[in-house]
Amino acid sequence: MILTCPSCSTRYLSDPASFQPNGRMVRCANCGHSWFQKPPDDMPKSVGGAAAAARVEPMAAVGPYQSRVKGMRRRISGATMALWLLLGLAIFGMGAVFYQYRVEIVRGWPQTASLYQLIGIEVNSAGINFRNITYDITSEDGMSVLTVTGEMVNITDQDLPIPRVQVTLRDAGGEELYHWPVALSETRLDVDVTLEFSTQLSSPPLGMQGIEVHFAEDQE
Repeated sequence: MILTCPSCSTRYLSDPASFQPNGRMVRCANCGHSWFQKPPDDMPKSVGGAAAAARVEPMAAVGPYQSRVKGMRRRISGATMALWLLLGLAIFGMGAVFYQYRVEIVRGWPQTASLYQLIGIEVNSAGINFRNITYDITSEDGMSVLTVTGEMVNITDQDLPIPRVQVTLRDAGGEELYHWPVALSETRLDVDVTLEFSTQLSSPPLGMQGIEVHFAEDQE
């Protein structure tokens, strides 16, 4: 037999045999409201009145304890899920900031560069990238001349000083053969500005297999 509280609409499952033929008072375990509940019309009449009366508990609260426990578990489960969702969003937001402002973070706290490297992110703390690096070897007056050209671009949202730029020549095993500084026309690089550069070296060393353009402090 299903009972419905007229005050809060909470539903309960109750044994019809616990009701007297004329009905009895019951109390809602959820809101405490009491009302007179008649037995179902099709409930069979009891032969032993004494036995039927023994099963009656006037003003007894109806509703199984397990239903309240399940409701509480559902609320706890929902709150836990919401907490994990908020935690995931917070971690995602922190990760996005950590990546977007990686240059500024490493420039302000150089020790964080190792953390970025640990997760596979290389950070150029200078905030300036090299691109379109090319080289060519020509002959002038019987002498070999190595010409290296390229571009530098500011990848941050602020004007930056340009560190000392250096070209390093390496052999097939990656060992350094020679290096020299690059003379630049500017000392600062504005936001989203590309600066072209070119430098030459007469009589480059034999065995040169690779060219590296970098900031001099990277080698210190």
